[in-house]
Amino acid sequence: MSSKKEENGKRLDTSLMQEKLKGDSFPQNWDEFLDDNIRLFFDQLFEQTQQKKSDVIRKANISRTYGYQLMDGRRLGKRDYYILIAIAMSLDLKTTQRMLAIANCGPLHPLIKRDAAIIFALNHGFDNEKTYEFMCSLDLPPLDDGTEEE
Repeated sequence: MSSKKEENGKRLDTSLMQEKLKGDSFPQNWDEFLDDNIRLFFDQLFEQTQQKKSDVIRKANISRTYGYQLMDGRRLGKRDYYILIAIAMSLDLKTTQRMLAIANCGPLHPLIKRDAAIIFALNHGFDNEKTYEFMCSLDLPPLDDGTEEE
């Protein structure tokens, strides 16, 4: 398995970057870093998937205004909101983990039971309703969509 990946047309080498970060100075070539702009991430994601923001927000069952603010980077949301969006978009685990990293929410960890259930749901293409039912069947707190706060 190679550590080289293609993203946004850039060839990335994680092991090379790890070595550079052991050096005496911080790398100055910003092209070697992944972009961490959530708005740019969502814009590229919607362009690639040909989905509409309004459809994803509806499927995620989050407030319309808040959903747009999250995707535009005007507000940062709870980790669960981004996971709901990922499920609504039918994203794979790798893309979901990248979204969570860009949003500074922390990755899903397979040894944490709730996170493991979410990973299972992502890997099996569950929608948000099926994910909710699945998590409830495991006596785990379902993903918070903010509806109880309204």
